[in-house]
Amino acid sequence: MLTSLADEVALLAELRALAEEGRHREVLERLERLPPEVIASRTPFALLAAEAHGRLGAHREAGRWAAAALAVARGRGERHAELRARNYQGAIALQGGEVDGAEAHFAAALDLARALDDHAAQARCFNNLGIIANLRGEWREALASYQLALAAYQQAGLARGMAETQHNIGISRRALGDYRGALAAAEEAVRLAEQLGNEAVSALALAGRADLHLVQGDVELAAAELARAGATYERLQHPVGLAEVWRLEAGVARARGDDSRAAAQLLRAAELARGQGSAHTLAEIERDLGAALEALGDAAGARAARERAVALYRGLGAGPAAAEIAALIK
Repeated sequence: MLTSLADEVALLAELRALAEEGRHREVLERLERLPPEVIASRTPFALLAAEAHGRLGAHREAGRWAAAALAVARGRGERHAELRARNYQGAIALQGGEVDGAEAHFAAALDLARALDDHAAQARCFNNLGIIANLRGEWREALASYQLALAAYQQAGLARGMAETQHNIGISRRALGDYRGALAAAEEAVRLAEQLGNEAVSALALAGRADLHLVQGDVELAAAELARAGATYERLQHPVGLAEVWRLEAGVARARGDDSRAAAQLLRAAELARGQGSAHTLAEIERDLGAALEALGDAAGARAARERAVALYRGLGAGPAAAEIAALIK
């Protein structure tokens, strides 16, 4: 219980430190000790609850707390808190596959961030708008947004945001066939994350670099890095990241010629992603599952997985990815 302002300030500092380290499960455990009405009446606590639930894939709870934070912030004229709430609402919508809604939230948040001259918030908006462009297959536009995000994060001195943006730059450069540039961005993401000491961001960066190693045929190095990332996500109880690691580990199994193991791992990943993952991760899992099942001779299973992938990609506004998978359906 909070018995004084000093107690509240101390708890808030502790929670923010845990969130910055990616220890979102611990954030929620501490918040659960407070009455819900206390969290709902204090925008910093409500925003932390929204972020933690969102990072862990509990989109409904995340949305509830973001809406609560937005309502309180508007009522009290707390414009910086309103800005963070709008950005969280966009991120939650994006994770849930509501891309149009996410884009509207990010655009509104960017306008407010510019009015408040908040470089960190502008960076988050540019990064998230880049993610949307990447989903739509607009990779050069995504890179342009990421470069704006990177510059704003550098101006704000936020290494975590820089690491996450470099990870995203690697994804877009790979889509453009620039493997050297993709690997350079992935390496920088790992360097920044390790310098920061943030386990969750380190796991994200390692998984991104492992994906590139796998594509370039360095299967054993990819497997080693995925093992490290997976162990970190297990320890942090981070289902969103874990589902992606399992998807990539299925790619390692396929590269080793073990399609049965790959399919089993992808089914496991899909189950996790449906409950507490992102729509985009689930789409990629279903896409990969279709290929694995086809290799095993399960034409009906492959078709069903690909149809699910197409539906998910279309829901995300990822037209090129949806068309590519639809062309494989027999």
